[in-house]
Amino acid sequence: MKQTFTLIALILGLCTSAQPRVVKSAIVKMQSEITFPENFSPGGPGGGGPPGGGDGGGNVIMMGGPGGMENSSTMYYTIDRSKLESTSDFGNNTIIMDRKEHKTTTLIEAMGRKTGFFSTDEDEAAMRARMDSMRAARRDSLGKMGLNIAPPAGPEIAYSEETKKIAGYNCKKAVIRNKDRQGGVTENTVWYTPEFKMGEGYMIGGRGGGFMGGMIGGAQGLDKIDGFVMEYAFARPNGMKVHMTVSKVQLDASIDDKTFEVPKGFDIKNIKDMQGRDGRMMFRIGSPGGGPNN
Repeated sequence: MKQTFTLIALILGLCTSAQPRVVKSAIVKMQSEITFPENFSPGGPGGGGPPGGGDGGGNVIMMGGPGGMENSSTMYYTIDRSKLESTSDFGNNTIIMDRKEHKTTTLIEAMGRKTGFFSTDEDEAAMRARMDSMRAARRDSLGKMGLNIAPPAGPEIAYSEETKKIAGYNCKKAVIRNKDRQGGVTENTVWYTPEFKMGEGYMIGGRGGGFMGGMIGGAQGLDKIDGFVMEYAFARPNGMKVHMTVSKVQLDASIDDKTFEVPKGFDIKNIKDMQGRDGRMMFRIGSPGGGPNN
C-alpha cells in the first residue's frame, strides 16, 4: 500500500512539473521585422486591410511605409497592468493597459508629433459588436447571392519535438494552422518555451494578440500555445510578413508603478472621437499614401 501511494505521488509530481509555471511579472525585450507588399495600402485592393485577418473593415494603425520596418520592443507586465514600448525608424509607440481601470491608452510619437487615443473595455466591446454585425450583414448579403461562406474554423496547433535555444531558453517548435472563410489554409511557425507562461492580460505580439497583432493582424492562435512564445513568423495572404524574436526575458521582475503612468505632452483623444462615418477608426502617421493624418 505504501508503495502504491508513493507511485501516485510521483506521477502527480511529474504531471505538475510538466505544466508551465504562471509568471505574474516580467520584462520582455523583442525584435520584430515586418515586410510590406509593394502594393500595400490599408483597406485598399491588395492592401493591408483591417487588423485580425481582414474580412471587412476594422481599425487601422499604420506606421512606416512601403518595403518594411524593423521594430525593437520592451514589454513590462504585471497582473494588473502592461506596457509595451516599441521603437523603429518611423517613430515610437506605446500601449498602456490598465486592467484595474479597464482602460487602454495608445501613444504614437512620429514626425515631430505626439498623439494618441484611449479606449475603455466598453468602447472595445462596442467596436467588436459593430464589426460582428457588419460581418453578419456581409454573410447575409452573400448568402442571398448563393454564396454561403462559413465562419473561419479555430486554429489547429501541431506540436513538434524539434528544439532550439532562444535567449537562453530551450524552446520547442509548433505550427499553427488557420483556415479562412474561403477554405484556404495558412501555417505559422512558433517557437516557445514550455517552462513558463504569462498570466492573464499579457499582450502577445501586441494587444491580446499584442501591439503588432493589433496593428497588422497577428497570427491567430498564439494565445493557445502551451507555454511562452519566444519567436514566431507568419505571412498574410496579401504578402505581408512578420518575424518576431524575444532577445531577453526577466521573470518575476520588480516594476515601479511609475512605469505605467501616461506621460505628459501627448494630444490624446477618446477613440470615439476618431471614428469615421462608417463607425470605423482610422489613425495614420507616416502612411504609404503621404504625410501625417489623424
